[in-house]
Amino acid sequence: MYIPGNSLEPIEVLSARLQQLTKALFEGFPLEQDTITLEGIDDLYQQFDADQLFLITDGMIHISHEGQNLVAFDEGDIVGFNRAFELPCPTFKVDEFAEVKLIDRDDFLRHVYSDKRRQHYWSHFLCCQNNILLYQISLLSKNQTQTIAGFQNYQPGDVIIKEGDEAEHVYTIISGNADVFANGIKVGDVGEDEVFGAMAVFTGEKRSATVIAGSVCTVMAVPQNEFVNLIEAQPKAAVNLIENLARRITTMNQQLIDQQKQ
Repeated sequence: MYIPGNSLEPIEVLSARLQQLTKALFEGFPLEQDTITLEGIDDLYQQFDADQLFLITDGMIHISHEGQNLVAFDEGDIVGFNRAFELPCPTFKVDEFAEVKLIDRDDFLRHVYSDKRRQHYWSHFLCCQNNILLYQISLLSKNQTQTIAGFQNYQPGDVIIKEGDEAEHVYTIISGNADVFANGIKVGDVGEDEVFGAMAVFTGEKRSATVIAGSVCTVMAVPQNEFVNLIEAQPKAAVNLIENLARRITTMNQQLIDQQKQ
């Protein structure tokens, strides 16, 4: 997945991550379907049912609006979730040709939700795809006054979020790890693919802990309103988040107990 005419490094990182997540989501999913060729189609969903997804094996499929191609999907991408859920969405089109496998939406989602790890991948897949689209909005908006945070790189010892600050973003560690401190005491850590900084977003309070990079790490930042929208649209993502928060609270409680015993 990429934005035609733009080669921003964060978008390239997001696109590569989407490819990895797509492969992980399809592990164990039967792909015996025949590959079909699509050529010069202005609206895919005038020819296919809304419950069909498209796994691209060659060529490109575009998201288009009023004749302008906004986003391109290529080999390894899966497209069509928006239309499959009957949500308002721009047109999916094929300018020249694309080879695809048709995937039944319900079969795919049953496969995803049958495994907790795949549910975790699914949440990150949606976050990455959402951030690419946010970048496109920022590029198209001439009066943009605030850039999307997107991906941020940190060196060991760098502060990612600071206790007492206002909560504006929710973060996910894409690579590396970080340590969590409350009142100067280490109370936990955050590993790869874990979401952090969400508690203050939901409570409306200031940051309750400081998170410091424990190694060189890449972090994806999602604006709080976009993250809330994602959670509302995908209840399973909320379940995964609650599980992560519950695990962290248990770990923090035990560490505080251990500190008091010393």
